[in-house]
This record gives sequence, C-alpha cells and structure tokens, in this order.
Amino acid sequence: MKDTEDKLRYFLKQVTADLHETRKRLKETEAAGSEPIAIVGMACRYPGGVASPEDLWRMVETGGDGISGFPVDRGWDLEALYDPDPDKQGTSYVSQGGFLHDVAEFDPAFFGISPREALAMDPQQRLLLETSWEAIERAGIDPGSLKGSRTGVFAGLMYHDYVSGLTEIPDEVGGYLGTGNSGSIASGRVSYTFGFEGPALTVDTACSSSLVTLHLAAQALRRGECDLALSGGVTVMFTPGTFVEFSRQRGMAPDGRCKPFAEEADGTGWSEGVGMLLVERLSDARRNGHPVLAVLRGSAVNQDGASNGLTAPNGPSQQRVIREALADARLTTADVDVVEAHGTGTTLGDPIEAQALLATYGKGRPSDRPLWLGSIKSNLGHTQAAAGVAGIIKMVQALRSGILPRSLHAETPSSHVDWSAGAVSLLAEARPWPELDRPRRAAVSSFGISGTNAHVVLEAAPAAEVEPRQPVVTGATPWLLSARTPEALRARAAQLRSFVDLPGAAATLAARPLFGHRAAIVGDPRAALDALATGKPSNLLIEGTAQSGKAVFVFPGQGSQWVGMAEELLLSAPVFAESMAECEQALSSFVDWKLSDVLSDAAALERVDVVQPVLFAVMVSLARLWRACGVEPAAVVGHSQGEIAAACVAGALSLDDAARVVCLRSKAILALSGLGGMVSVAASEDRVRELLPAGVSVAAVNGPSAVVVSGDVAGLEALLKRCELLDVRAKRIPVDYASHSAHVDAIEQEVLSALAGISPQAPVIPFYSTVTDEPLELDAGYWFRNLRGTVRFAATVDRLLEDGFRFFVETSPHPVLVPGISEDAVALGSLRRGEGGAERFVASLAEAHVHGLSPAWSSILPTADWVDLPTYPFQRKRFWLEAGTAAGDASAFGQTVVDHPLLGAVVAVPGTGGLLYTGRISLETHPWLADHAVSGTVLVPGTAFVELALAAGTQVDCALLDELTLEAPLVLEEGTDVRLSVELGDADVDGRREVGVYSRRGDEPWTRHGNGVLLPETDGVPTPLAEWPPAGAERVGVEALYDELANAGLEYGPAFQGLRAAWRRENEVFAEIDLPEAQTGEAPAFGLHPALLDGALHGIALGVLPDDGEGLRLPFAFSGVRLWSRGATALRVRLRPAADGVALTVADGEGLPVADVDGLLLRPVSVSGLGGYRESLFGLDWVPAGATEPHDATVWHCESGDLRTVLGAALERVRTWLDEPGDGPLVVATRGGIATERPDPVTAAVWGLVRSAQSEHPGRFVLVDGDVPAALPAGESQVVVRDGVGFVPRLVRVPEPGPARPWSDDDVVLITGGTGLLGAAVAKHLVVTHGVRSLVLLSRSGASAPGAAALADELTGMGAEVRILACDAADREALRQVLAAHPVTGVVHAAGVLDDGLITAQTPERLDRVLAPKVDAAVNLHELLPDAAPFVMFSSAAGVFGNPGQSGYAAANAFVDALVERRRADGAAAASLAWGLWATTSAMTGSADVDRMARAGLTGLSTEEGLDLLDAALATGRTLTVPMGLDLAALRAEEVPPLLRGLVRARARRAPDGGGAFRARLAGLDADGRDAEILELVRGQVAAVLGHDGADAIDAGVAFLELGFDSLTAVDLRNRLAASTGLRLPPSLVFDHPTPLAVAERISGDFAVPDQAEPVPAATDVFGAMFARAIELDEVAQFVALAAQASRYRPSFTVETAREQNLQPVRLAKGPSGPELVCVPSLLAGSGAHEYARFAASFRDVQDVSVVPVPGFGHGQPLPDSIEAVLHAQADAILREGGDPVVLVAHSSGGPLAHALARHLEEAGSAPRALVLIDVYPQDEHALDGIRDRLSGGLGDDTRLTAMGAYLRLFADYVPAPTGVPTLLVRASEPLEAWRDRTEWRSGWALPHDTVDVEGDHFTMLERHAGTTAEAVREWLGRLG
Repeated sequence: MKDTEDKLRYFLKQVTADLHETRKRLKETEAAGSEPIAIVGMACRYPGGVASPEDLWRMVETGGDGISGFPVDRGWDLEALYDPDPDKQGTSYVSQGGFLHDVAEFDPAFFGISPREALAMDPQQRLLLETSWEAIERAGIDPGSLKGSRTGVFAGLMYHDYVSGLTEIPDEVGGYLGTGNSGSIASGRVSYTFGFEGPALTVDTACSSSLVTLHLAAQALRRGECDLALSGGVTVMFTPGTFVEFSRQRGMAPDGRCKPFAEEADGTGWSEGVGMLLVERLSDARRNGHPVLAVLRGSAVNQDGASNGLTAPNGPSQQRVIREALADARLTTADVDVVEAHGTGTTLGDPIEAQALLATYGKGRPSDRPLWLGSIKSNLGHTQAAAGVAGIIKMVQALRSGILPRSLHAETPSSHVDWSAGAVSLLAEARPWPELDRPRRAAVSSFGISGTNAHVVLEAAPAAEVEPRQPVVTGATPWLLSARTPEALRARAAQLRSFVDLPGAAATLAARPLFGHRAAIVGDPRAALDALATGKPSNLLIEGTAQSGKAVFVFPGQGSQWVGMAEELLLSAPVFAESMAECEQALSSFVDWKLSDVLSDAAALERVDVVQPVLFAVMVSLARLWRACGVEPAAVVGHSQGEIAAACVAGALSLDDAARVVCLRSKAILALSGLGGMVSVAASEDRVRELLPAGVSVAAVNGPSAVVVSGDVAGLEALLKRCELLDVRAKRIPVDYASHSAHVDAIEQEVLSALAGISPQAPVIPFYSTVTDEPLELDAGYWFRNLRGTVRFAATVDRLLEDGFRFFVETSPHPVLVPGISEDAVALGSLRRGEGGAERFVASLAEAHVHGLSPAWSSILPTADWVDLPTYPFQRKRFWLEAGTAAGDASAFGQTVVDHPLLGAVVAVPGTGGLLYTGRISLETHPWLADHAVSGTVLVPGTAFVELALAAGTQVDCALLDELTLEAPLVLEEGTDVRLSVELGDADVDGRREVGVYSRRGDEPWTRHGNGVLLPETDGVPTPLAEWPPAGAERVGVEALYDELANAGLEYGPAFQGLRAAWRRENEVFAEIDLPEAQTGEAPAFGLHPALLDGALHGIALGVLPDDGEGLRLPFAFSGVRLWSRGATALRVRLRPAADGVALTVADGEGLPVADVDGLLLRPVSVSGLGGYRESLFGLDWVPAGATEPHDATVWHCESGDLRTVLGAALERVRTWLDEPGDGPLVVATRGGIATERPDPVTAAVWGLVRSAQSEHPGRFVLVDGDVPAALPAGESQVVVRDGVGFVPRLVRVPEPGPARPWSDDDVVLITGGTGLLGAAVAKHLVVTHGVRSLVLLSRSGASAPGAAALADELTGMGAEVRILACDAADREALRQVLAAHPVTGVVHAAGVLDDGLITAQTPERLDRVLAPKVDAAVNLHELLPDAAPFVMFSSAAGVFGNPGQSGYAAANAFVDALVERRRADGAAAASLAWGLWATTSAMTGSADVDRMARAGLTGLSTEEGLDLLDAALATGRTLTVPMGLDLAALRAEEVPPLLRGLVRARARRAPDGGGAFRARLAGLDADGRDAEILELVRGQVAAVLGHDGADAIDAGVAFLELGFDSLTAVDLRNRLAASTGLRLPPSLVFDHPTPLAVAERISGDFAVPDQAEPVPAATDVFGAMFARAIELDEVAQFVALAAQASRYRPSFTVETAREQNLQPVRLAKGPSGPELVCVPSLLAGSGAHEYARFAASFRDVQDVSVVPVPGFGHGQPLPDSIEAVLHAQADAILREGGDPVVLVAHSSGGPLAHALARHLEEAGSAPRALVLIDVYPQDEHALDGIRDRLSGGLGDDTRLTAMGAYLRLFADYVPAPTGVPTLLVRASEPLEAWRDRTEWRSGWALPHDTVDVEGDHFTMLERHAGTTAEAVREWLGRLG
C-alpha cells in the first residue's frame, strides 16, 4: 500500500510540476505576444528643411509650415502646369505643396553604390538607405555590427514613376533601372546594403503604408521573426500627375495646405517625405542599453470593405480599428490622452474621422480631460506613404517633451462635426501635457485611400535605470569624430558646434560608428570644432587616418624621466595609482626610499639606483592603465633597462622578481659612476664604427642614423671633436657611466650573484628581445647581457614591422624611442614632460584612436544621458535622370521628322514641289559650335551650311551641291537660340533645285546666309587616297598651326582642332584630320561632320595658296561638293590649287573615298566686316549666365553706408575669411551696386575691392548683386541677379563709333592731374585735335610741379590760354574756390594715386590714401559741376578686372564708374574710361608692372593710341568704356578668366581636378623620379609666371627674389602650384621657401604623406587675433610687451649653439661690381628678404645683394637668448661666404641689429665696408603708432609675432656704441599719415653719419621709390671709393 501511495505521490508531484511549467510557458507566450515594443531610433526628412526628428519637433512646436512652390529641377513644365481653372485638362489649380527640394542629392560612395547605379536608383530607395542608417546610428548602434543579424525592414512606398518621364534611357544606366525602380527592391536594398537577414517587406496601402509597416514590424518582433526592425515609409512625386488628377476631382486645397477638422478646410495638400523608426522588444532594448524613446503598446490594421465607395472613408471601420488597437494594448479609451489624426483637411474625410473618434475616445472620459486632437498634416501637408510615421515621430517627441503642440488652422472647428457628441477637443493652442498616475499615451491613425486603416497606441518610455560607472581616468573628456572622407569629417565638426554644452554629448559621440578619417578633441571642444570645421590648426585637435595592425608596448631605458612625473595621474587614474602602490611595495624590499616620495625629488632622480626603479614602476603602471582602457599589447619590447618592465608586463617576470632585477642591478652600476659616459651620434652604425677611437664601443643602435656609443671619457672627447670636424652631429648624454660597454664587465659577478634567485616564466605576451633574436630565458645571465651588450633596438623594430606590428605605444613618462621609429609605424606616447595628468594620457589614447588603435571608450567616459546628436554628414551630389530636351513629335504637327543633328523636321510647301526644313541651334544644344570663333565672335562654320544643303538635298535625291555662295555670317551668342530654315525649290526639268539657308532670332526678320544649287547625282568617279603619305611629300610641322591661326583671328577650340599631321609636295598639301572623341558619337548622324570638314580646310594655311597679304580669309563659295560615304570620324585630305580657289579630295582613315570639293573660294574679311569693332576699345556687358550648380557657401551681406566704413568692413571680412584655411568661397552680396540704372557707388567700390581679392585668391570669393540664389553659375565669380535670373560680366568689343565732336573751341576744360604725363597729353590733344582754347590744369604742386612751366609754354605756343593751379581736388573748399575764380564747362579727372599691396596687407589707412585723390575728388567735381559737359572720369581697368595687389585702387575706380553711371542716369553728361595699361611708365606704373602685365596679355597703349581711344570712347555714347591693349594670343595661352571669355576662347583645358592628374603621374614614380617631376613642375610654373619660354630658363637654386619675384608674382606662383597639385599652399610660400628647389622640396614633403590633400597647417594664430584686437584698442605697445614675455617660452639658442643655426643668406641680385650689399630684415612680424626685393632689383647685373635672415621668424626656428647669440649666427652666415668686406644695409627696426652686427664683425677683424641705415627709428610708441596700419595689414602668425616680441625685448635698452664703420642714414622725405602732425618726425641716428633724403615715406621708399633709394645708396658708396 505504501508503495502505491509513494507512486501516487510521485505522480502527483510530476503532474503539478508539469502544470507549473505549462502555466509558465503560457504566461511567457502571452507576454511575448503583447510585449511593448520600444522605439529606439528615429530619422526623417520632410518639407520645410526638416532633416531630423528635432527639426520636425521644432517646426511643430513653433507652428512652422513646410509648404512651398513646385520643384524647379525635375523637368516639370511649371508654366504650362498651373492654371487656376480646375476644369482645364492637364493642369493643376494648385501651385504649391510640400517638397523635398534636395531629393536629387545622394552620397552613393558611402553605401558602396556606383554613380551609374545611383543615377538609375529611385530616389525613394536612396532616402530609405539614408534614414535607415540614421535611425540605427541615433540608437547608438553601429550599422556595420548588424551584418548577418535578424534585423527586419518594413518600408511603405506608393510611387514608382521615377523613370516615367524619360523619352530615352541613357546608356550609362542600362542594367540598373530594373532593380533601381522596383518596389520590392526598396526594402530589399536596405537589407542587402546592411547585411540584414530578417524579413524585408515593401508595403503599399497608400496613405496608411508607414503605419502598417510598424504594425507588421511589431508582430515580427513579438513572434521572434526578427530581433530589430526598421519601419517607415517614403514618398517622392516624380511627376505632377497627382496634382493634375486631383485637380479634376477638386480634392485639393488651392493654397496647398491641409486644415484638419477646421471650418476653413478646403481640401488636402500633397507632400513628400520619409520617416524611419528602429524598433526592438522593450526587454531587449533595456538589456542592450539602447535609448528607449517611446513604447508601442498596441496596434491594429483593418479594411473598409464594401463601403460606400472604393476610396471613401468608412467610419465604422475606423471605430473598429481603434478598439482593436486598444484591445491589443490592453487599454481603454480613457487611457489615451491625445490622437494624432489622419486629418487630411477634406470636407468628406475629416467629419467621418472625427465622428469615429467621438464615438470611441470621446466616450467615458472625465469632462475635464477631453481627448486632444491634432494632425501634423497642418504643418507638412499629406506626405502619403510617409504620413503615418511623421505622426509617430511627432508624438514621440511630444511624449518626451511633455507638450501637446497646436494643430495649425484649427482656430474654428468644423461645423460639419457634432463636437458635442463626445469629449474631443482640437489642439488650437499648444498645451502642457502633465504627468498623471500613469504614463502619457498617444494614438496615431492612418487611413489609406486603398481602404486599409491602421491605428497604433504609444506610451511614454519608462524611466531608464542607469548604473553609475566610474571611469578609468577622470578629469578629461574626449570628443571623438570620424567620417569616411576628410570633407565629411570637417562637416561633422561643423554639425557639432552647437552641442558642446550638452552633458553626455561626448559619450553619445563615442558610441557612434567609426570610420577611417578620425579626429579627437581633448579639452574645450568649442574652438577645436571650429578649427576642424574650417581646416584651421588647434593644439586641442588630434587628427589621423585609421590603420590596421597589431600594437606593441615599448619600454625605453633611461632618459624619459622628469621631476614630478605621473603625480597628477595618481589622483585621476585609480588603476594607475593601484599599480604604483603595488610597485612601491615590491621595490621596498630592495631600496631604502619610498616610490611616492621620490617622484618629485630632483636630487634623488639624478641617482641611477633611484631613477631606474622609479621609471620601471611608472612604465609598468602606465602599461596597466593602457590595458585598463582597452588597449592590449600583442607584444612588448624594451630598450636597455626598459626590458625589465617589458618582461614584467609580458608575464615573464613576476613583479617581485622584476623589482629585484631593476633595484639590485642599478645599485651595481654605481660602481661604474665617474669612469665613463655615453654620446649619441646622428649617423649610421657603419659610419660611427669608422669614427670610433679606442676605448669606445657601440652601445645601442636605435635607428638608421641614431647610434649611441659608450666608453672612456677621453675616447668620447676625441669622438666629439672628430664629429665636429666632419660635420657629424653628436651630443653627450648626461650620464657618468658607460653601460653597454666593456666597463660593465667589472660588475658581472655582482650582477649575476644579486639576481641568481629570480624565477623567470614563459611570457604570456610575446617578448621581443633587443639583446638577441635567439631563443632565450630571462635569467640572471640574460640581465647581465642586457646591461653589457649592444642594444639592437632598430633591428628589433624591423622584426616587429615585418611581423605586422603597426602601433608602437611607448609606456613611459616621456616618449624618447617611438619618435624615431619608421614612418611605416604609428608612434604613440603616454605622458610628456610637464604633462603628467589625465588630459595628456587621454590625449594619447585619442591619438591612438584616430590612427586606428581604439580604446574601450565606455570604460573611460563617465555615465551620462543619451543626447540626440546630428547623424553622419553625407557628402551628397546630384543624381537625377533628366528627361532631356526632346524635339517633340513633329508628325503631330503635320511635319515629317528628320533625323539630323541640325534639322528636326521637313514640310512640303503647298502649291509647289518645294520643301522647307526647320531646325534650331544654340551654344547650349550644340556646344561644339562655340569652338569656331573669328576675332572673338562665334560663327557657324561655312562647312555647316554645306552640310545643311547636302542633308536637305539627299532627301530628294539631289546629292551634288553644284554651288553654294555664303552671303552673311551666322553669329551665335550665349543664351540665345537660332531657328534654322533650309528652303528647297521645286525641281526643274533636269532635277535641278535651288537651295537657301536662313536663320532667325526671336521675332527678328529672317536672314539668308547662303544660296546655291543642288543637282541629282551623276556618275562621278571617286578618288581614293591609298598611298599615304604620298611619294615625294615632305612632312610639315603643325604644332604651332592653331596658335598662328589664332593670332590671325581664327580661334579654334578643341572640336575644330582636328588637323594632326601634314605633308607638302610643291603647292599640294596632304593632311590627316581626326574628329575629337567628344564629337565622334554623333558623327554617323551627319553626312560629314562640319568640324571634320572644316579641319580639312585648315591645311590651306600650310601653303596651298600664296600669301597675298590680305590677312584673314574665310570660305565664300563652294562648288562641286559630293559625298561618297557618311559618318567619317577621321580623314585624309589632299588640297591643291584650282581655278575656283582650292580643290579637296577627302578620304577616310583607310584611304577610302569620303568626299570631293571641286572648288572653294575664300575671301578676305575684316573685324569690322563681322561687326565693325574698334580695336582696343571694349565695354562691359552682362549676359545671361550658363549652367548653375548648388552651393552651400557662406554669404556675407554688405550693406551700403559711409564709403570708408563700408570698405573697412569689407576689407576686414575678406581678410578674416582668408585667415580661415578652408577652400570654399565666401559670397559677398550687395544690392544695387552694379549693373543697374542708378548704381550705388559705395557697394560698387566693394565690388572693386573684392575683385582684387578674387584675383589674388582664386576660388575664395564670389560677388553677387541681388538676391543670392541657391545655385550659382558654374565657373563664374561675379553674378548679378535680376528677377531671379543670373547675369555674368563679359568684356565685349565696342562697335566702331560714328563721327562725334564732344569738345568745342568754346570749352573751358578743367583737367585734374593736369601736370602729370596723362593730364599733359590730354591737354595737348584737346588743343591740337579739338581746338580747345582754354584750359585749367590742377595738380597738388601746381606751377611748381616738374615740367609745368614747359607745358604751359608749349600749350600757350599752340594758341591756348592755360592756367596751372595748385589745388587738391579732394579738398572740397579749395576746389570750390578755384571753380569760382575760373568757371569751366568741361572736366577730365585724371588724378590718382597708387598704394599697391596684397589684400592681406591692406588697411583702412592705405585705402584712404587711394580714395582721396580719386573718389573724393570725383565726388567734389560731380557735385560742384552739375552741368559740366563733357564730364570725363579717367578710371582704371583695375576696377573692372580687380588687378592683384591693387584692391584700394580697384575700389576707388569702381566707385568712380558707378558715380558716372548714376550721374548719367540723372540726365547729366558723364563718361568713365577704365583705362588699361599705358606704355609710358609714370608714377603709377613701373617697368616691372609693364612687364608683368604684358605676360598676362595686357599690352601698353602708346600715347597716340590712347588719345585716339579717348575720342572713340566718347563718341560711342557709352557711359563706361574700357580702352586697353589685349594680346589675345597671350591670353589664350593661359586660363582665360570669365570676364574675357566673350573675346577669346581658351585652349582646351581639363577641368580642375584638385591635382588628381599630377598625383597620378607621381604615383608611378620612385622617390627620385617624383622629386624630379615636382621640381620640373615648379620650374615650369616659375617660368610661366616670369614670362620665360620654358623651365630650362630657371635655375632651381637661384632665389625667387633674385629671379625678379615680388608679392604679386609670388601669389601668382602659389595659385598656379596649388591648382596643379591640389595642395593648400600658403601665400608666403615663396618667402618661406626662397628658391624653386626649396619650394619643390616643400611640395615633395607634402606629397610624402599618403593621400594628404593638403599640408598640415604649420602655425596657430592666437597672437594674430590678439594683435588685431590690440590695434583696435590702440594698445599696440601693451601687446608688444605681452608678445615679448611670451617669447621667453619659445625654444632658444645660445652663443655656443649659434653656428648650429646654419643661417643661409638669400641672394637677391648678382653683379660684377663690389662690394656685396648684405641686408638685415626688420624686427617686425613681416620680417623677411622680400622687404628688399625692389631695392635689390636696381642692383641686378650691377652688384651682389643678399639678405641675412633673422633667426626665429620661421616655423620651428629657435630664438636667440641674447643679442650676442643672433650676432654670432648672422656673422657666421656672412663670413662663411668669404670674400671682401660687405656693406650692411638695414631698414626701420632692423637698424639697431645691423649696427650691432657691424660692431661684432669689426671686433672679429672683419669690419664691414659700410653701414647703410634706411629710415631707422628708436623703439618707442610713436614709432609703433606710425607703422600701425602697415602692421595691421600683415599681422603674421604666432611664430612671427612672438619673434617680433623677442627682438624688441632684446633691443629695448640697446644703446648704439661708436664704430669706425662709415655710416649713411637714408631718410624719407614724406611723413607717414600718423606723423603728419609731428614736427620731429624724420629719422635720426645719434652716432656720426652722412645723411641723404629720398622720395617717399617710410615704406614707399623701398617700394615705389626703391629705385631712387638704391641710386642714393649707390652714389654714396661710390664717393667712399
């Protein structure tokens, strides 16, 4: 019985257990089926610029609206599309909607998609890819980590018409359209791209699609079909079809805006968008640590079924789906606070939906807590498949913020709804969403036009339980950024600027996906983010490119120690402190001191038995810290005693054994103290061994040129002397013993005995020995060998590199080994001297990270809240399949389509047998025609008329063109299309037909261009050209043919430059012609491509016809033209004289017949025959802009105001922009300053200034007048926008004017600048040519001006009455008095002053010097002489072109040009002549200027030419003319600026490729070949800048300044090299690297870093910004004092090390005469050899001139610690050259230094021949005030400013001592502006000297007047004998 009971009891227990298990499983299944789904990530793009959930919330919260006009870039015919009449077929009565205007933009490379496939892809697929990435990234998940995961994709999509508008499929997208436009692929592509393996579904339930996807995703998650899911929807409307269709139904709101549930609701508004959610089971999200934004409690989907209409909403079905969703959520209607409704704003749908809500949520609610109702469609419109997810994102953000945002247009609820039926209220105003006794909840509805309804219930996220985490290191928080490209990395930094104050931002950032291009910031991220975004340097910024490889910990020997090392880290890194405590304990058994006590004990650290154990402890503890931060070594390596720490970390020695080794062995070394030493030598091991004396041996080989030797003291002294004699760098190491030498043998037994007890183990981490590469045991014997033998560190590093180690982490208090490791490795330190805390260590971690060795940042960063940071900055470009320009279906208009590139259709002429062919051509549709120009005018070639006639004749079997006479040229202009008509007459009895070719522009009359006769084909006999080249023909060079033709006026571009080779036999020419590849594609459509046949005619120039001297000749008549074959792309041609001019036999490339031309007549033409233009007289026209491209440039709006204030602000903005190292442009926007009837002269002046900046810094500035468009004309830097249309400037030829007499003999003419060269010439011209008899000539000097008396006599002798008066026309009162005394009728304003300088050196004061005589005088004349006529202003082309170096002059003249335009618009007489270069040099030009401009294509006008042009310009009646000489051939040789593209066509040039082509050439070369290629490039560009024929003319070792460079040519060279190489080069390139070879070495160094697009910026600009501020505050002296103090902390050299500076004098001039002039630069920030460039130019070929540098102004150069130190360094440089005594020359603040140097040389027995002091001043505030404006124009960087501070500090108390060196003081004769009120402003010198005064002020005496100054010096030296 008992057994039975036991069995029963057992059975019952089993059943009970099974029941429990079953019940548990049921509960789990039930729970899983209803588990809340967490929304962990969201992403979106919606209309109105919404690019993120935060943007969407901002729009909703502020009541924003995303509705805009129709897109302009999708090929929609907007003009035809809109019509307010709803009944008009094919139109829309709505013209607005919600659009993604940048939907064509995509970053295919990011997703591994080719550009071709991207072009073919439906942009909706692209949007899904981007938002999927963003949703995952925002969840803190690396999308790459999900590859292979069970992640699902559920995407809603309803449009499939991306390619529907294409008339033809481009070849390049073939094979991609299928997958690119398939709906199923939309979700599948996301899964494929990211490697997801969960379900992927594309859902189309129309407007409910995206909400249905969320329902499906939740089900898949609950069923375990996936672990993560993406859910969302996308809509892009590729055609306006939806608008057209719903216009017929009248279902849209006329204003395009939805007004949900509002009384004013009048229809829906269609929109686009994309939204994506990342969802996960709530339990998984919590476990994985993902941010939970909100929770999906329940959802439901149903169908309307057989309702009252297919597309009509069904109220009962909506009620059912709401109840089902609540049931799924296990909630009641009262548990939901708000519903985000479908709410489309239709009068049918909204009432039905409202009634459903009232019937459900409106029942059973407290009266004080109604259901709140809103719809995001009021903000965005109806985004269709993306609508539901928009509502989800809105409500998730509302749940998080606790605010119920208002629904727009809801002020008056719809009267079609019975709102009293339930407790439902519209959100007409935003309301707080208070916390209740339950979570906040919201529901979202979407109802599809398909009848599919969806409803979801959301709940606020439960509070996250975050466990605090103690970071491994405290006190430093890194910001970590990465991107796939450098551009994206900079964009990433720009994104993050506004997030720096958010706690948790750094931790969130660290969890973002990692890419190859990385940056890290340790410290305050604000400035560093700005620096990274703009390409500026920052000491807080660490950048690198991730690499792969293993890490090795490196432990150095002695030398990395410093007092106080690592003490800060003890307080901020508990792991480090713990390890140090363990080490202290281990060491205590062997030493009588405590580790913690000696870290700051300088005396103790001098002892070897202390420093080695301390270093051991610090290194072991740093290794522990690195490992705690997640960086594990794959090996260790040590150097000398560092191997002990390496062995300990590797596990080969216990901590106690390692302590024994390091302590006892270092004690043993004490016995060697005082007996030896060590020396480091910078040479190879073999070389060092050759130098070793007895008693010295090699101790360590650390690198190819880094060897340490040790041994006897005497031997080391001998070695040091040998090295000095042989110029081998050697340095004593501060130790008094000789480890790693025979000295160590003395302590062998002591070491072996002391270490006998250690127990080495097999290393856990591989240990790379630097003692031996043999198998080893780390016993006592090994540790003796380690001390005795040579350290083979370099060889061990090589082994590590071969074994795949990339990262060398030196775990020491200061890096001493890794900086010298191979460039193939990544060298990393841990701490640095003076930087022993958390910030330094975290910076080292960050440095490792940016190079690819990433720590576990989660262990380093403190616990923090998640922050919604911006997502990856995709680098998007436009990818959009264009529908193309279709000719239309001609057959629909009763015409027959003609398949020909120039013709489109033909129609029969009623009543005759004639035919009329039509076509349309333009430079846009047929761009190759632009390559055929004659004297700057684009002409349709005569061969095109031949082609048109033959094409027409072929259609009617008239294939022989018997004759064709050309009557008028057909000119093509940009932006204008031309209609063509070819008229064929009826055939006569012989089949003969007349043919005429006509054209028409707009409504202008038709013009006949040619007429002729076509005949039916007769049996002709074609002639092949099989023998090639023909016997007896001699080859003719054709390389210069097109240059020669261009010089003659025939300007052929690439399409017409087909002649490749030629031969001549007597008067026959044989030629080969190829059609350029760009034209070969359409060659088969032509009978014979006009460019190919035209190329055949070019052989005529090779000698077929004799030169008759008649100049330019063009085809006039063709006869006997037959085609034998069609579509040729290459020709052989025979040209020979014939009765009708020239005959042609044309064959293809194989010699088979193509065509015959029996006769071609040419006739001479003139430029006037093409349009009657005046040579050298131009105007400025504004023509419609060409193709545009979007831009994201910074825009600076320049408002008008006071001229000087506005120009000063513009100058400051320009210079500030140039200080930012980015390459992007600044758009300077004005309004009404240019190209308008009454321009504003002030903003016009800004245009002039910025034009100069554009010339000096190509690509950095764009000028726009008017509204700045979103897209700017490609390749243009100046744009005027009028009524949304862009216009660009073009210089155009001015037609030959008719006769005019602007002057009369009754005129009394005032000429300003009347005694100057131009003024005097004009005065004579007016008298002689125009009979003017009364002149008033003004100048500042009046009758005392040089040559004034002779001029007066000459004019008087001509019968004129002349008064020469001293008057500054800028002085209004003085001018008024003159005019009162001498009334005048006409004016010529010819006065002006230059103050040239680069824009970076420009200042308001310098601007004012130029403005006064030009602008102020012009304004005074304008206002005081309102009725003067003629009123002629002599302006300058500088204002039009923006001459480099003449920003002030350009601004002044642009002002004058605008003033004249304004005066003319007001009805007064006015003309402005913007003169180019005059051949006669004056105070305004010099020979160097003339030469430089000539090289640029600007030729000087003779005085006679100029005066003729004056008359012609005034006769044209134009307000502004530009008289100037242009050498079109020279212009064509260079890159033609846009302004001149209406005059000259450039040679074919490849588009700028960022240096890609040059880089490609370098890639295939070894180091020597690369260097040679770079040097050749530099020499070639130098030659081009200077106007030499080629690189052979340039000696690479000669200084630029000696070659003739100045600041302008320096900038020109910089720009050319930057464009060629793609590198970012500084404007100071030529002055920092003074020879072509030095520049080449600089560029080679930049290219030595793989993939480096631009060099690392060399210097910061902290002091530059401070200096600018000091100038503003008038505290220059105080700043100089600050810089002087700061300079004390720069590295310095002493008298003893002065020779090591190895200063290299810069040669400026060479000549046979002596003595050599050695110039000493000033001590100001702009110091350099360039100060004396113009001065030295006067000595070229006469006398040697060089400059001895002042050390410390160059990057990386140390400063002298005393005056004596710099004197020793400079004297060494001078004496090293040898030769006779020199003449020292110094300017300004360089004077005291030059004087001290003269005395130093004198005392050394090498006294200078003489000392020349040019305008020197004492160092005081008055001097600084005087030069302040020049200082502010060239602030310099930190290096230069602190150098200036150092020298001014050194010479602050300098008192010149007497010297026997003859001294000359050269003084300026004009004061600086700031000194004009001082009586004692002239330079002085206290010691004996001679004095000479020269022209100019303190600066111009070495600039414009440098020649005068040089002559004065030369004369004085001559007197010395």
